[in-house]
Amino acid sequence: MDEIKKIGVVGEGKMGTSVFLFLNGFDFRLTWLCSSDQEREKTQKTVARKTKMLFQCGVLTEQEYTLKTELTNVTASVNDLHDCDLIIEAITENIVLKKELFKSLDETVNQNCIFCSNSSSIIPSLLFPSESRKDKFCGLHFFFPVPMKNMVELIINSAISSHTKDLLLTFLKRINKKPFIQDEENAFILNKLFLDFQAGAYNIFLEGILSYKEIDDIIKERLFPIGVFEFFDHVGIDTMLSSVKTYSRNSENIEYYSPLIKKLEELVLANRLGLKTKSGFYNYDNSLIENIDNKPINSDLENAKQEALVTLKNYFYKSVRNVINLKICSPEELRLAVKDYMGIDHDPFPSDVNFAHK
Repeated sequence: MDEIKKIGVVGEGKMGTSVFLFLNGFDFRLTWLCSSDQEREKTQKTVARKTKMLFQCGVLTEQEYTLKTELTNVTASVNDLHDCDLIIEAITENIVLKKELFKSLDETVNQNCIFCSNSSSIIPSLLFPSESRKDKFCGLHFFFPVPMKNMVELIINSAISSHTKDLLLTFLKRINKKPFIQDEENAFILNKLFLDFQAGAYNIFLEGILSYKEIDDIIKERLFPIGVFEFFDHVGIDTMLSSVKTYSRNSENIEYYSPLIKKLEELVLANRLGLKTKSGFYNYDNSLIENIDNKPINSDLENAKQEALVTLKNYFYKSVRNVINLKICSPEELRLAVKDYMGIDHDPFPSDVNFAHK
């Protein structure tokens, strides 16, 4: 294989949909594998509607519209991916389900096909379906929403071939994405970077002074465009639980993350999974958001907000120092990655902050 021409995407959730519709803007032959015939019918309508909209808006000519329709296939059959050059998996963050999927694909798809997982927490070597596929397997972690992000984490395992890596780098260049290359030891570094910050935000809530919304408002006013608890609800509480457990598993300070993990487990058991179930850390009803958990009234609210801001900044800057001191990437690479990841224009690392080891 000299270049990637035929691509399969697996998963009809938020990430799978975003990846597929983004790739549909290029001239690949695309196949979208859905979990059932019912999902296939719903997904097919989404693709047809989006493609027709591009034609009606003048983005596609009639000839391009016809060709795009011919090059796109939505299916519920694994066999329809048999001749793909690249398959991107974007199903639920469950290692057992992912391994079962890749095993099924390995038995069906041609041996030259590259397998990629869009997982945000599971390293590639835990998903190998067979020995023969090791050199053609990696993590390809897109960020949501895919069209709005410039960077993709390319998670490289020790067995990957140079040819596979070159093909993927060429592919990312073709779709105008910048690779943020990491080995498995440092995989998902951007997600991990915010772990202490996120756990710290929940621990601040447990102090009983500030609500989820008040903490999120502090973050949005002074740090990032989205709050921690809003972010959890948007990503999905079940996905965040899997990720936080994985990231903190080998931590020497596991008790720091335990309260957040316990809360996420409670929400999952209650089927409060965030936006997709209309309830998570917040209730979502007719576009109105209200805080679910009550808090005691405290007269020293402004002081508590200022202390929370300082604490949250310190959590974030400490994590940044750790990444830089481990030489996982340069300060400039990390600066650009965080700006893209969080969708911000300002410098996330103020000039008056010393990032030397403390």
